[in-house]
Amino acid sequence: MKTLAHNSMQRRARSAFSLFEALMFIAILGVMAGIAVPMLSQNDSVYAARDRRNAQELCSTCMMAQAAELNFVQDDSVIDTVRAIVRGGMSVRGAARGRVFVVPGLSEEDIQGAVKYLRVKDGQLMYTTTEASALPGGQAL
Repeated sequence: MKTLAHNSMQRRARSAFSLFEALMFIAILGVMAGIAVPMLSQNDSVYAARDRRNAQELCSTCMMAQAAELNFVQDDSVIDTVRAIVRGGMSVRGAARGRVFVVPGLSEEDIQGAVKYLRVKDGQLMYTTTEASALPGGQAL
C-alpha cells in the first residue's frame, strides 16, 4: 500500500514544472518580446529608408543620363520622369554612345515611395531629404 501511494506521488511530481523551469520559460518569453517589439515599431522607418535609397538611385541615374545627352525629364512631372527612367534609354551619341541608362526592378509601390523624395526643378530631377509634399511654399509634385 505504501509503494502504491509513493508511486502515485512520483508520477504527480514528474508531470508538474519546477519553479526553475517556469522562471526560465518566462525569461525566454521576455527576451523574445524584447526583440520583437522594437522591430514592429521600425517598419515605417525601414520603408522610408528604402524609398529614399530608390529616390537617390533614380536621381543619380537621371543625372548620368543627362551628362550623356539623354534627357528623361518629362515636362516638370516627377512621376512621368521616374517612369521614363524605369523604362530606360540608350545614348546614341557622344562618349557614352550605346550605354543603357535604366533603374530596373522597381515596382509601382517603389516608384510611388521614391516620388515622395523627388522634385523637378529647372529641367532636372532633384532629390530632397524630406518628403516633397512637406516642402515649404506648398510646392506640388
